[in-house]
Amino acid sequence: MRIVWKGDTVAGQFVLSLGRDHVLAQAFVDQIPSLRAGMVIRDGNCEMQCLTRIRLADEGDLSQLGWICRTVSGAMNKGEFSATVSRGGFSLAWVTLSDKGSRGEREDKSGPTIRDVVAEAINLSLASGVVIPDEGCQLKAALVDFCLEQKFDLVVTTGGTGIGPRDITPEVTLPLLDKRLEGFERVMTQASLVKTPHGMISRAVAGIMGESLVLNLPGSPKAVRENLLAVLPALRHAIEKLQGDPTDCGQES
Repeated sequence: MRIVWKGDTVAGQFVLSLGRDHVLAQAFVDQIPSLRAGMVIRDGNCEMQCLTRIRLADEGDLSQLGWICRTVSGAMNKGEFSATVSRGGFSLAWVTLSDKGSRGEREDKSGPTIRDVVAEAINLSLASGVVIPDEGCQLKAALVDFCLEQKFDLVVTTGGTGIGPRDITPEVTLPLLDKRLEGFERVMTQASLVKTPHGMISRAVAGIMGESLVLNLPGSPKAVRENLLAVLPALRHAIEKLQGDPTDCGQES
């Protein structure tokens, strides 16, 4: 793969177009590589990380793909260079469902808790999240974007798993899943029941969407930690198997 820098670019974020040049891009590659959020591109002079996949408009045509990237190290020099793509770690996205949080009336503590707990078990190259109201259309859009467009390795929702009138997370998530991971669901329920009988009320689902592992978690930071700790031992292996790791599942790590 070749990358072409259209000019010397200062460190920070920039637009990379795939396959051909684009007026909005600072650089382009001559192929359309299989990229996921968090992946790293190196060209010998600098190292850059893919943050957000975008579609670049050209006279109404949105077929050209691109990425918003950030410079990790080195300098971006004008010219054409050979480039490689690698994975520095796993990528995580979380979606916090909170009407008050989306209005700025409550601080999102559950999302950062997800990041911190997952980082204790697996190496994260990229972690980011959003806070949205308890609206099904917004949750569906976020899941489709994070799983199918950005291709995060792990996508976790927090909130909306109960039986209140605004609790819609499982209803939105389940139809989007390609496969359901009921073992994850059972283990999380068992972990909650150890703490409180109210844990049986949770309707959280887990599964895969594209090549992303999706987990529903409760809304409180305490419950988030309890549920995540229950599935952490299998998290890395599940993601690797999902993305084509041929290792025997019965083999000890």
